[in-house]
Amino acid sequence: MTKQRLILPNDGRPPMPMPAFSNAPRSVAPAGRRLVHLAVDLIDAHPLAPREIYTERMIRERADDLRAQGQHDPIHVIPNPDTPGRYLICDGWTRVQACRVHGALDTLLAEIHEGLSLREAAWFGYEQNEGREQQSDYDRAMFHEKLLADGETAEELARRGGFHKSMMTFLRAYAKLPAGVLDLVRAHPQKFGSRVAYELHRLHEACGEAAALELATEFATHPDDLPVRWLLDRVRELRAQTREAAPAEKKAAPAWPAHQVYDSAEARGYYRRRDGRIQLSLQLAPQHREAFAQGLEQLLKTLGEPASGDPV
Repeated sequence: MTKQRLILPNDGRPPMPMPAFSNAPRSVAPAGRRLVHLAVDLIDAHPLAPREIYTERMIRERADDLRAQGQHDPIHVIPNPDTPGRYLICDGWTRVQACRVHGALDTLLAEIHEGLSLREAAWFGYEQNEGREQQSDYDRAMFHEKLLADGETAEELARRGGFHKSMMTFLRAYAKLPAGVLDLVRAHPQKFGSRVAYELHRLHEACGEAAALELATEFATHPDDLPVRWLLDRVRELRAQTREAAPAEKKAAPAWPAHQVYDSAEARGYYRRRDGRIQLSLQLAPQHREAFAQGLEQLLKTLGEPASGDPV
């Protein structure tokens, strides 16, 4: 059954019902803008969506608002380049889900932006979200990961996002966290800022997944709402304990380089050198032994006399 929509007067009067619309887009555009009423089932998710977290509570509350107050502002879409007659969301996906999941409205007023690329449309939504409380560092980080995979550079992300490129080190830590920790991040996005994600990533690398998950769980669920400083101190302590407990590693001696091998009737053995050291092991034919020994002794005498005074 088609539901009625509401018109919101700007003179203080209560909302008034207005007739529902068919699935065909219905234009209500002022000059210079293309505004139409779109059926919610014609609107698709954006592949480079700037937000990741949409909680059930968030969608349910938005549905309640739409039922009680109607739609205040238009959503923003672009034509779906792969499916004529359908649209990709730029901004307003929470309202679309509220209508689909909870049946708040059958149609939504939408501004259609012609000529925007997928990437530009995604940045449009990102900039709209930056002014909203629900936007989290995790949302930002996952948006950047999508753009990096799509060919965007870290320098361009920093420029468009309005932050120093060194911030990417912290934001990219989310993608390196184990799955269990990420589940906690999604459940408590405002608790797990980029600095917290970076420190948990360092703990994961140094102490393993179990240590990172245990600390993240305590940080997220502790009844005293632990501050970030507490987590930073605990990461430092745990990493130090791991370093102290680790057995000292023996420094392996550098390998000898390939040596010269002698294998003939005159001499058998090898000669090699490394870092100022020389190894020589030869078995000489009887007729060569005396001459070789005398020549070697004469060479060694140029280095000084042996400490014992005995022949070398």
